[in-house]
Amino acid sequence: MKLIYAIFFALAISHTHANTPVWKVSKGNDYFYIGGTIHLLNQEDYPLPKAFNQAYQDSDTLIFETDIDASNQPEQQAKMMTSMMYTDARTLSSELSPEVYTELKAFLAARQIPISHFEKYQPWGLSIILTVMEYQRLGMVSELGVDQHFNVQGKADKKTIGSLETIDEQLGFLQSLADINPDVIIRYTIEDMKSLPKWILIMKQAWRDGDIHAFTDMQPVIEMQTQFPKVYDTLITNRNNNWMKQIPSLINNKQKEFVLVGTLHLNDEIGLLNQLRNKGFKIEQL
Repeated sequence: MKLIYAIFFALAISHTHANTPVWKVSKGNDYFYIGGTIHLLNQEDYPLPKAFNQAYQDSDTLIFETDIDASNQPEQQAKMMTSMMYTDARTLSSELSPEVYTELKAFLAARQIPISHFEKYQPWGLSIILTVMEYQRLGMVSELGVDQHFNVQGKADKKTIGSLETIDEQLGFLQSLADINPDVIIRYTIEDMKSLPKWILIMKQAWRDGDIHAFTDMQPVIEMQTQFPKVYDTLITNRNNNWMKQIPSLINNKQKEFVLVGTLHLNDEIGLLNQLRNKGFKIEQL
């Protein structure tokens, strides 16, 4: 569903514009960088815009949304999968209407996947799983995402690595998807899988160009804001506000930091760039 596309911040490719999704944030003589990332990419999306390497080379510390290494540990991945499942007598067939359950069964059958594999999954969790599976089918994987790329490189170069939130906090934010009506989230997911390739190209274009204003106006983001405002606030607004308790303190500490977060967190009034600008920081797009 378009909501899920926005959550994964799946953006991607053009090499023609001078602007990039990296900004220099300064106050006085000190500064740090903020880069908008994509969590899943294709091999064809490399090399990344040169500004990423410029900010990386000039930085001592990398700061991600969460601890990437810890999130990749088997026990954490198992915890994530368990959180998506019912622990009582409920099942997909008991929580979905017969019509939507039939649609889901046909959708999975077309991909040669028995619906019985997901019978104990909550609809919001299954929606994420189906979306990730579709991205993978199109060649987009987290191993090639911007965050993972710089996490690996940063460790090899012995840079300091930090995070803005814990894994448990991030999991709690994703669980807010349970507030969406089960039939709605599954039906939207099935329907919008059809247009996923188109949205990937459009979103990637906006990302690589660093055009966060165009991104704000895209249908997946507008849909998330208008149809699921509570989820949008939980996943974007509230997290931005929490991060803003930490990010301004990166100035005047004798370090150069490169903050890497999903591009959706940068745009609009509640975006990190606008909030920093309102606090007197100078924002320069590389």
